[in-house]
Amino acid sequence: MTRLVLHPLPGAKRAAEVADLVARFHAERRRVVVWVSDEGRLQVLDEFLWTSDKLSFLPHAAWAEGADLVDEPVVLVCRPVNPNHAEVLVVGDGLPPLDWAAGFEEVHDLVAPGEPGDERRAYWQALAPSGSKGGTG
Repeated sequence: MTRLVLHPLPGAKRAAEVADLVARFHAERRRVVVWVSDEGRLQVLDEFLWTSDKLSFLPHAAWAEGADLVDEPVVLVCRPVNPNHAEVLVVGDGLPPLDWAAGFEEVHDLVAPGEPGDERRAYWQALAPSGSKGGTG
């Protein structure tokens, strides 16, 4: 069964929170797929990961349609694929297909306070109907 962890999104800096979360998994030597909703957002997050912290490097690849398996520990996708055989899915922005997300050992999403967060929590109920574990981010 997929473990769902919803992390509080303290502000509007979603990309920075995603980068911090992915860096933590990378430090634990875990393979990660980061879902974003379209090619434009994939390019923005890819650029952010290359330029956000000049003192550290987070190895990653942006997956493209038709590409084969990827050896990078972190792969950004905007299609429901798992090209690096990751066990962890991090939701970078829009919500992914539930049936695809259920194929990961863990799913981590950032949830804003208020109505937007309530909508995300309701979406994930199908994946974790008994409730989800709150994260520490």
